[in-house]
Amino acid sequence: ELARDVTGWDVHIVEGFRRLARSRHGLDPVVGPAGLPGMAPGDVETLLESEGIVGRRTGTPAGGTLDLRSAHGAALIGSPFDEAFHHADLRTGRGAVGHFGIPKLLVFLWRLASYPVVASTPVAVAGCSGQSFSFDPTGRSIPLFLPPAPTVGNGPDASAAADDWTSALEWQVPGPLTTSLLKVMRAAGAEEVAQGDPVDVPSAVTVTGAVVGVVVPEAGRFTTTSAPTGALTVGYSYGFSSDVGAGTYDRDLLGSPPATVDPVQPVVKGGSGLDTTLAGAPTTATVVIGDSLTYDRVAPVGTTTAPVVSFMIQAGAQQRPVIRLAPGATSWVFTGGPGAELVLDGLLVSGVDIVLRGEFASVRITGCTLDPGGAAGGSGVGGPPIGASPLGTAVDGAPLVPTSVFIEADPAAPAGSSGAIMALGIDHSIVGPIRTRFGGSVEALSVSDSVVQAVPTTTASAYTAADVYDPLLLARGLTAHDSLALAWWPQLGAAAQSALTTMTTEPLAAVEAALPASVVAGLNSLVAGPSLYDPTIFATVALDPATAELAARASGLDAGSLARLNRGLVDASFPVALGLAALAPSGATVELERVTVLGPVAAHRLEASDSILTGFTVVDDVQTGCFRFSAVPVGSQVPRQYESVRLPAGAAVFTSERFGEPGFAQLLEAVDDAVVGGGPRGSIATGAENGSQMGAFSKNLDPIKEQALLIKYTEYMPLGLTPVLVHVT
Repeated sequence: ELARDVTGWDVHIVEGFRRLARSRHGLDPVVGPAGLPGMAPGDVETLLESEGIVGRRTGTPAGGTLDLRSAHGAALIGSPFDEAFHHADLRTGRGAVGHFGIPKLLVFLWRLASYPVVASTPVAVAGCSGQSFSFDPTGRSIPLFLPPAPTVGNGPDASAAADDWTSALEWQVPGPLTTSLLKVMRAAGAEEVAQGDPVDVPSAVTVTGAVVGVVVPEAGRFTTTSAPTGALTVGYSYGFSSDVGAGTYDRDLLGSPPATVDPVQPVVKGGSGLDTTLAGAPTTATVVIGDSLTYDRVAPVGTTTAPVVSFMIQAGAQQRPVIRLAPGATSWVFTGGPGAELVLDGLLVSGVDIVLRGEFASVRITGCTLDPGGAAGGSGVGGPPIGASPLGTAVDGAPLVPTSVFIEADPAAPAGSSGAIMALGIDHSIVGPIRTRFGGSVEALSVSDSVVQAVPTTTASAYTAADVYDPLLLARGLTAHDSLALAWWPQLGAAAQSALTTMTTEPLAAVEAALPASVVAGLNSLVAGPSLYDPTIFATVALDPATAELAARASGLDAGSLARLNRGLVDASFPVALGLAALAPSGATVELERVTVLGPVAAHRLEASDSILTGFTVVDDVQTGCFRFSAVPVGSQVPRQYESVRLPAGAAVFTSERFGEPGFAQLLEAVDDAVVGGGPRGSIATGAENGSQMGAFSKNLDPIKEQALLIKYTEYMPLGLTPVLVHVT
């Protein structure tokens, strides 16, 4: 109870000496009804289980040998509800070691929260005759979690006093749901109902619209006994670190909720009608989506002649609507004009880019998830072969492409229009890449309490059209009269030279229409040619460590390494127009506060605080701004640093970098082992300004909570006991 009060986490306590294997002696109570005369066998079993003398699942006697005939009991080994007994571990308790000993008190902590989704749209698995589905509405196979416990302890009163406190049961903690635990929950619920004394055994998953066959919670999938005949909806819970991104939490608690814009349009529900509501709404309005279903059709918001004035698209209270468009749709366009204001609140957008076109005074993205996409393969598995698509696929076969935010000028706007966003704010969100293109610009980009991720969409050294994010900026760079452009111009070829020259003079609409194939061929001639490295030309170009290492031995490289070097040099020369980037807003001042950035950053000016940047970062103006209480890879070019740390390229920092997994962007317990340089504290786990962790979940105050708990235990615990904090999630 003390741990729960101090940390707010679900906690289970195990006395280490009770889990030690030992020989039974005469003072041990007799296990079995013979030693307790006058009690019915069922009452004896209940008494022994409640006092921990025999295991609840396996019947293992205290200190004895585990009965492995219980599949679920065997699966509990090493968990907070372990019924096995262990030899003494004399090591200091840390992580997965040093748990079992006479003076040790094991404090199992569930740091992840469980978020219930009441009614969502599942995704059918391709090739399964419409009878196999994923719970996740983006088509990912994500592990399901137990629903959050509705009460404190297992009593009916959420404000139960200390005298009523009891330890949580397996299904009363926000941990992963397993097949064996699901069976135990169903059996326990059926048994208690039959006895007329129901307990709190929650319904972990629900399916409406079909009869469920098999549920595989570890993979987040289920089957039905026959193909659904109508609308199919599911209820389930997923795990995550914090109230970040679209979710079924109360977004008003995030602070500064956006104000409603009148008139409010009729609430959209039922998985359809969003496109017609958007198409019929005035340029000043609020559109509310009142459920958590999937919508596969949208309409552009605003036009050149009738641009957005003040518009908000908002999820209903504690809802998580999903925008996952039908195949073929690539973008959702918002067109603004002078003084325009746009707010996106609580939406999950997957597989389609957000295009902010024209002028906006302000754009705010709050409590949203703009799906950053997903890499092929599972966690910890190497990437795909060179040349293969690095993107994973959803269960229905759709590629997990990133949802990028593109800022671009309006090609049909009157002459003299700025095409700029004055202020773009992103808070409590998970987003894909944020980039400018086709003449677009943003004055100030501020991101707080968010995760920004870029995943590669190609792997080969050769360029494709998808690798050219801003053709106009590229054309202007290659036709400039500087030493780099003059050195490369002859190698591009006549066709590419003509196309690039034309692009700098023709109307913007023509540039947006299609990228000439000759330009891509010209870039590939640079990649396939001799070494482009010239120390004089690249003296002022920041190179990432991998490219710099290849450049140092450019004269002796094989063909493959030479192509990688040339590709790296071209990308480094035009970081906004080409190459992978999580943040690449041309000319913008970028402000990051408690942000995790997974991917490279190219910015004009940067102010960063309490943030983690894992990709190579290049800032043009390092004389302006400050990089404080943050982490960045070695070799990055950032403003003056204060109490910050350096990381080696590719360092392991997070439990997972795959969006959708419960540990996405959560710090590893040994994250500080990756630090190679920095301030006196030299810590990511406790290196924020307030002593919390750096990154998107800094406000969780995890290390501060743990330190406070240890201080309280020092006051309350008997002399000689040692608390060991064990992170279950």
